[in-house]
Amino acid sequence: MIDHGIALPHYRLHVVPAVVALASPTWQREVWLDPDQFEDLNYIVHVLFDDFCDADNPSPWLGQCLRSE
Repeated sequence: MIDHGIALPHYRLHVVPAVVALASPTWQREVWLDPDQFEDLNYIVHVLFDDFCDADNPSPWLGQCLRSE
């Protein structure tokens, strides 16, 4: 993975799939509604707001796990 000078590029391995999951109704139906899967909306919110960035205030994460504005 090319890090582009980002301090924590491995965080993108969690952030990018979370954003993609939010953009895919098919994924949401097939995965989030399946009780045998670990991923659901709560997991995605946790990733985006608690673990790997702060979606309410992303500015401090620029250069950490987010590449640019």
